[in-house]
Amino acid sequence: DVSGTSTLAGAVASGAITSSGIIKTDDATEATSTTDGSLQTDGGLSVAKDAVIGDDLKLKSDSAVLGFGADSDVTLTHVADTGVNLKSTATSASPAILVLQTGDTDIATNDVLGAINFHAPDEANGGDAVLVAGGIEVIANYDFSTTMNQTKMVFKTGNSEVATEKMSL
Repeated sequence: DVSGTSTLAGAVASGAITSSGIIKTDDATEATSTTDGSLQTDGGLSVAKDAVIGDDLKLKSDSAVLGFGADSDVTLTHVADTGVNLKSTATSASPAILVLQTGDTDIATNDVLGAINFHAPDEANGGDAVLVAGGIEVIANYDFSTTMNQTKMVFKTGNSEVATEKMSL
């Protein structure tokens, strides 16, 4: 047993390091791969409580998967050079559902409840080419109340401008 503060250098031959307190590394080395940074593991990492990440979280493999739920019944899967797939693995009539929720507690007329925008910010030509080119928004038609939640869905497209409303339902 070691009590107090211990400083270790080099490899520590041990099956496990157990602590009832905090294990801290205060080295500020940025991680740019799976083999650098101030804390490394060649095996898996198990965390029983919340994880708080102070900067970017990078999944460094093609086809990386984020699983949600006790049995990972909803997944986000990286599709190399294409994007991300959202999937519900439930085998019954349970479609994958993506819900955009506002935190606003007082919805007023013309408030946007959610939006999806389409954008090419890295377009080399700049100017109009880097403006939002299209979008879909859901907007409140009236102030929401216990008996009112009327909305419209707005479809926006660009034409040498930031995308503007061209059609609504």
